[in-house]
Order: sequence, then C-alpha cells, then structure tokens
Amino acid sequence: MTIFELLSSAGILLAKLWRATRAREDEGLYRLIQEANFYIWRTGQVYRFEDYLGRAAADRHPAEASAWSGEYSERITQAREILSRIRDSQQSPGDQHLVQIVIDELDFIRSTGQQDEFYDYLKTFYGNPPPVIARFDTRQEAEAWLNNLAEPPSSAYVLVGDDYLEVFYFRDRAVRGFERQYTLERFIEAVTSRGVPPPAAVFATRAEAEAWWASQPAHPIWVFVQIAGEHYIAIHHRKIAHHTLHPISILKGWEEEKKRIEEMEKARQAEGSPVDTDE
Repeated sequence: MTIFELLSSAGILLAKLWRATRAREDEGLYRLIQEANFYIWRTGQVYRFEDYLGRAAADRHPAEASAWSGEYSERITQAREILSRIRDSQQSPGDQHLVQIVIDELDFIRSTGQQDEFYDYLKTFYGNPPPVIARFDTRQEAEAWLNNLAEPPSSAYVLVGDDYLEVFYFRDRAVRGFERQYTLERFIEAVTSRGVPPPAAVFATRAEAEAWWASQPAHPIWVFVQIAGEHYIAIHHRKIAHHTLHPISILKGWEEEKKRIEEMEKARQAEGSPVDTDE
C-alpha cells in the first residue's frame, strides 16, 4: 500500500467509525481532524509524513498531547483523545493501525513545529487562492529547479509567468514534473459567482496598478482592481514576496477547458471507459 493509499484508507475508515460512535455535536472536531489530513496533502508533505512514520514510536507519539498551544489547542487535544478511544475500541489490528495514522497526522504537525502554519491554513485557505512556493519566468527555469531538488514536494503550486502549474512527484517511481492546472480560474469563478466585487482601485494602465499594488504597506492577500475598464484580481503571494495581476478574462479559457472535459467524459462514457481529465 502506498502512502497515498494509506492516507485515503485511514480517512475512509475514520469517517465510518466517527459516524457510528460520535454524537452530532462532535462534527466540528471531526472537521478539524479532516483538515489536518488536507493540510498535509495540500502543503506537499505526504512523503515527509511517510518518513515521519518510519521513525521510532517514541519520537512519533508524544507523551503529552497537550503540547499543542494557541487558539485551537484545546479542540485538537480533545480530538486526539477521542481518536485514541476510537482506536482502542477496535478489534482489528489493521483498523487500529489506520486510526493511529490519523493520530499521527496531528502529532506530525505539532512535532515538526507547524502549529502556527496549520492555524493560518484553517483560517485562510478556503478564502484565498492556493499558495505558491516559487516563481519562474519560463517553463525551462521551472523544470531546471524541479530537477535539481533532492526531494520535491509531493504536490505544490508554482508560478511560471502568471500561470499556475502544479508540481507532481511520485517518489516510488522517481517521476516528477508539472501539470497545467486551472487553479486560479476556479478560485476566480467561485468568488465572482454572484458578480465581480467592486474594485479596490481604478487605474488607466497596468503599470500604475502594479506600482500601487507593490506599494501597499499592509497587503491583503487578494483584491479586485480595474485597469482600463477591465477587472483584474491582484494577488499578494506571501511565501515568495511577489505580486501578480490577472485579468478576469482568463475565465474564458477555463470555460473552454470545461467544455473539453465534458466532451471527453461523454465520449468515454460512450466507450465505457473511465474519465481522465489530466493534461
């Protein structure tokens, strides 16, 4: 079983056990546990977590779950205690192991000093464009960077120019590369579903907008602006200290891509084969 399959199996089993044993008022704790899993996936740490699982048990399972600190510490400690009881109630060693994997996800975040980043993720991830970890002017530069990494992230986003590309890495097959993803387009589509919000500022030229955006003393992560009558989303990429401007008109390309995917799905359903929408 690969680490990806292990994480998926653990999540599926926990969902079943939680529904069977926990009261409705604990759903908030369950969502918090789920987000720990999503955090590891979305920050590209699946293989780092796999390495963590290979460490000695004493290093992986802290004696005091109360080592969590900060605003979510009480809820996480409570969630971990519930998980421990669920694990201990299982008759199957395999099921016990899978529930322990979920506990290990929480312990991994804590023991690797990522509490603050996890808290920030909980508060900001769904309301912001996915964060990027690097930017390059050309695809060739991005590929050279990826090929020179000793251990790439299991997944992550980078910018090539102003385009989002997703890093993929399969350690067991020694395969790494990039995929074009309509990540930003999906985000823009979601936040403009009820119309484009009023612009934070209006400019005659892109140069004016870029100068204004770069000079903001306290950057919001994103705002809408208007340049020469066209709406743009301005994004501050905090991890790489970089600013970008993206015209809302890029949604046209996403609409075309959705039509392409729909046509592929219809064709493959007619053939009786599964759908693969990867580029």
